[in-house]
Amino acid sequence: MATTSSRPSVFERHPKASLLLMLMVLLPLTDLVFTRLYALLRPRFYRPQSSFRVRNETYHHGFKPNLSVDLEYWGPLGAPYRINSLGFRDRVVREVPLRSDRRRILFIGDSFTEGIGVPYEQTFVGLLEEALAPRGIEVLNAGVASYTPIIDYRRVKQLVEEVGLRFDELIVFIDIGDIQDETTYALDAQGNVAFRQNRWLKEDRANWYRGKQAWLSCFPVYRFLRRKTLLLGTAYEYLLLWSSRGPRRAAAWTLEDQAYQEYGLEGLGKAKKNMDLLTDFAAAHAIHLTVAVYPWPDQILAGDRDSRQVRFWSAWAGAKGVAFIDCFPSFFEGSAEEMVRREFIKGDIHWNQAGHRRVADVVLGHLERRQ
Repeated sequence: MATTSSRPSVFERHPKASLLLMLMVLLPLTDLVFTRLYALLRPRFYRPQSSFRVRNETYHHGFKPNLSVDLEYWGPLGAPYRINSLGFRDRVVREVPLRSDRRRILFIGDSFTEGIGVPYEQTFVGLLEEALAPRGIEVLNAGVASYTPIIDYRRVKQLVEEVGLRFDELIVFIDIGDIQDETTYALDAQGNVAFRQNRWLKEDRANWYRGKQAWLSCFPVYRFLRRKTLLLGTAYEYLLLWSSRGPRRAAAWTLEDQAYQEYGLEGLGKAKKNMDLLTDFAAAHAIHLTVAVYPWPDQILAGDRDSRQVRFWSAWAGAKGVAFIDCFPSFFEGSAEEMVRREFIKGDIHWNQAGHRRVADVVLGHLERRQ
């Protein structure tokens, strides 16, 4: 009697395709489960907003005073933060007198001036503090991530008029990215800094899609994978980086006419207006003003030594009678690739300890030549 053989299953007929399909299903599920377990065991994985970074109704945001944080993360890097009584990053938590019998220099700027990812003692402001203290000069650092000229102006005004802080010199570090950021802030009817959410969303979206392959880039997918997975999120990020072309959009205004027209003209106009306000305010309070500029890795790799950033602020400083520090030449010594590898945090726009040392040397040279 003949027996009827059962038909082979789809897995038996297509073993390779079946195995690939199982892997495509199991790998994401495993990654999701593992990431969740990892997050439970390592609460810092999601890294909630820092306890000392706070909103402010007058100048938008800053540091909560008199706090000590063992580790503030920037990507994989962690550095201790000590915030003094003025809400400035410092060597130690301390009460800063509003007046001093020593010459006092106040630095202000964005995350580069804050020294994000680097211990305070190794930031350029910390290095300058150490170098200038024996000469009877006191150094304070009012820099905070995402500060721009509009916030610099309002923060300095608040420190002088409302807090009562007295200092002799103000050194403002104007970042390449400040020009785009300036378009997302405005002074309200009370003269306080207001955030333009819709404009920020427009710029943020344009930044995200800049230089990426359209068929690869999907911001909701990226956001989900980076928050919920370890392996897939990292792999997707590296794939996007590998496929991206050209400088970052926030840096492109010095290099490309299109970016300059899209936001550069508006951002420079607003930055100039706010720096004009700051110049007048400093003059009214007998504060010596200095402006400093420096390149991103994008400018270094593109050979943008004669940058729009340098030309604009050099001309502005000359017209206003303001001292000017150009950090660009120092970053264009030798190989561009080697400079970026040696002086910047890997895969990031910010300086590492070597980059901060370089900037400290440039600023110290300027101060010494002026004496």
